[in-house]
Amino acid sequence: MNLSKYLLLAAMALGSASVYAEGGAERSKQFWEAFRQDQARLYGDQQQAIAERERKAQAKAREVAKD
Repeated sequence: MNLSKYLLLAAMALGSASVYAEGGAERSKQFWEAFRQDQARLYGDQQQAIAERERKAQAKAREVAKD
């Protein structure tokens, strides 16, 4: 193996070891859980997004009707 492969292996070993240092594994898990929740909120169920838009439109129509 040449030098670049050894450097790549060393970088990967150091990077993976840092995850386990002082709660790194927990922080990594928390990050990915929060990421999944954000993605579900943003791109989740399309029917839920459509229903939310309809509710907002109805609320706006009620405000206009009151005026």
